[in-house]
Amino acid sequence: MTRILALDPATVIGWSLYDTENPISAIQCGSITLEGKGAFEKVKSVRQLLPKLIREHQPDFIVFETPLSHIPQYEKKGKADMLGNEQVSTTINAGTILQLNRISGAVQAVIEGFNIPCEEVRPMTWQTVIPKKIKGGTKDRVRQFCDMFNIIGKNADARDAAVIALWAAGRSQVLKLEKNAGRAA
Repeated sequence: MTRILALDPATVIGWSLYDTENPISAIQCGSITLEGKGAFEKVKSVRQLLPKLIREHQPDFIVFETPLSHIPQYEKKGKADMLGNEQVSTTINAGTILQLNRISGAVQAVIEGFNIPCEEVRPMTWQTVIPKKIKGGTKDRVRQFCDMFNIIGKNADARDAAVIALWAAGRSQVLKLEKNAGRAA
């Protein structure tokens, strides 16, 4: 038996708990909404709320999504011109990415403080659990995948965490090594 706690760190932290002795449909999911306006306050919220979740669920292994390592560009729609054509430009939101990286760092610090074996996983890596035959955007594919296994997640963050837990259960080399070393049940 291994109790895997999976986290999707953001301003709303999706979480799931997968006890590998139980069927996939028994995965518990939820989310923690961080309080505060800026990154400093949200990091304080991580340090207050995440330990409660860890103590409550007593995981043997924790896996969490790695923060973005680049700042993506987004399309920004502007006002229409005189012909009715919508003006589109590209922009970046570095502040959001920097805040998410600080939140992720706080998540890792809390986990490390519990001395629980852990691993971070890139989004592109954990998403490989979802069969290619499931089509659509990432959030839609995750929702469809969870629906296939009757995993109830109230929001996209919780469903992402459920798929992250499934990735860890079947594909995490760190978890396998921890089990072999007797550090994860």
